[in-house]
Amino acid sequence: MFKINRANKKKVQFNCYFLLLCVLAGIGSALFSEATDKAYDWCIVVFNRVNYGMFLYIPLIFTFIVFIFKKYFPYAGGSGLPQGYALDVFDKDVLHNTYSLRTMIGKVGLTFMSILGGASLGREGPTIQICASIFASIKNISIDKRKFLIRIGSGVGVATAFNAPLGGIIFAIEEYIKHSSAKLNAKLIFGIAVAGYAMILVSSDYSYMGSPNSVNLIFSSKTMLLVLISGVVCGLSGALFTWLIVKVSVHQGSKLCNWRKQHYLINAFICGFVVALICILSKGLSLGNGAITTKGFLNQGMSMPWYYALVKAGGALFSVAAGVPGGYFSTALSIGSGMMGIIYHIIPNFLPVEQFYLLGMVAFLAAITNAPITAVAMVLSIVNNSEHLALPLTFASILGSYIASIFGDSVYHQQVLIYVDKDKYASTKE
Repeated sequence: MFKINRANKKKVQFNCYFLLLCVLAGIGSALFSEATDKAYDWCIVVFNRVNYGMFLYIPLIFTFIVFIFKKYFPYAGGSGLPQGYALDVFDKDVLHNTYSLRTMIGKVGLTFMSILGGASLGREGPTIQICASIFASIKNISIDKRKFLIRIGSGVGVATAFNAPLGGIIFAIEEYIKHSSAKLNAKLIFGIAVAGYAMILVSSDYSYMGSPNSVNLIFSSKTMLLVLISGVVCGLSGALFTWLIVKVSVHQGSKLCNWRKQHYLINAFICGFVVALICILSKGLSLGNGAITTKGFLNQGMSMPWYYALVKAGGALFSVAAGVPGGYFSTALSIGSGMMGIIYHIIPNFLPVEQFYLLGMVAFLAAITNAPITAVAMVLSIVNNSEHLALPLTFASILGSYIASIFGDSVYHQQVLIYVDKDKYASTKE
């Protein structure tokens, strides 16, 4: 009879655990997506019923979230993306606490409450940390193997949060798993495929940003001029958004930052009040990550209000400043479409509005992430028929990323300094 030696037995056991975790990550991501969608729906119901009562509703929930976060789940903050960049700097204890069952539970609950409470944030970044925590739960493995699993989990998180397998693969390779072997990449692809299939079984297949009319996505010479406009506009606005987010989230040592850090509950209440003000002024458009609203404008080929990008960016900025957990990966797509929506108001008959929105999405996302390949793969994955604009989207993404990079690193790389020492992190990038 065939005998399996000890080394091969461990390998088989590891692969079985890995397969099980892929399934669990896919199912968990689907359930988390449905829960946060419900949270957004309920928040809209509350807004429609209480209206000006949001001035009390949002600040109180924000304050409660920050209290729970600080007291019980100190590693569940932020969007979930910057932590992945700090893997090589984290010591063993911090790594375990950042990607633990306790932190995962906190991330799920606090993100749900953030969206329910009116934050202009989404589930996508948190899904990355949640899925990474699932993969980090394998016991009795080396630190290096645990870090690799966390990176695979991050890719699975992106793929399942957006129902975008290609986007998840590209993101993990471009941002988290650099210089990896073909064997490791194969494991990443396999993991995303299994998790994605498990997610579809629970929530069914869907297009995250919908299906605009393909007739309006025909590539023409005018489109390339729009590429230049979108690259410049979204590159500059993305750099500004990045600078503002870093200012309110990374401790700078100023008197204001010190005050906010010491009086975090008062800060949460004040920022929540501003988020409520933006909500009231925008008639609820600032609530959530904007995916549903943006999808509606894109599918129907309708012009957005000129102020859409401003209220989405403002809501996200003060939600982050409040300290409530949540991501703005998807919010960035909405802001980008809104930025080009402003341009459409200036030149309304230049090209179909859908082209403005798609180019804005890819250019702005590339601008804040400095990951142009991921941005293109993501938009192509989450918007049906967008392949008609594959070439313009690529140029807009590269241009937006390049212009933003002139002013500094990506928002997520800069936010790593929330979690690790600046000099230590700089040494890992040399």
